[in-house]
Amino acid sequence: MASRKFFVGGNWKCNGTGEDVKKIVTVLNEAEVPTEDVVEVVVSPPFVFLQQVKGLLRLDFAVAAQNCWVRKGGAFTGEISAEMLVNLQVPWVILGHSERRALLGESSDFVADKVAYALTQGLKVIACIGETLEQREAGTTMDVVAAQTKAISGNFYLLLYYLSRLYGTGICYSAF
Repeated sequence: MASRKFFVGGNWKCNGTGEDVKKIVTVLNEAEVPTEDVVEVVVSPPFVFLQQVKGLLRLDFAVAAQNCWVRKGGAFTGEISAEMLVNLQVPWVILGHSERRALLGESSDFVADKVAYALTQGLKVIACIGETLEQREAGTTMDVVAAQTKAISGNFYLLLYYLSRLYGTGICYSAF
């Protein structure tokens, strides 16, 4: 049986400046990391820094966009299309992140449509699933995660489970 490849991803969210990017990429480039056949490393800077990071980052690491639109462009101010990412040679995209679900109201069906479209354009998708702290405390974790997973079933490259409302709370739970 072949061994699994590890995946290490870093989402920079809406943080940093051009100078910060240079410092972070320098640290990443100097890091001792096993070879690509053992671990895949993907970093996800804000969109405005994708090209800069891509140009500075060591070749065995990849970049991911933090989101993309559900269709081929159009009158959607502020959105980034999958085609734009492909044109920039950005191989990865994160979709369904907890912040977009909670703050922007992205439903599981909408996320599923985004995932399916991004895949048709040749992007590797990091599909995010997970419950809120309130859902966990209400005992609905399995229902929430099952519904989110069902919506995207068969349509993702990497599935990321997150405990969205636990970061920085001091509360520790196991994955299930």
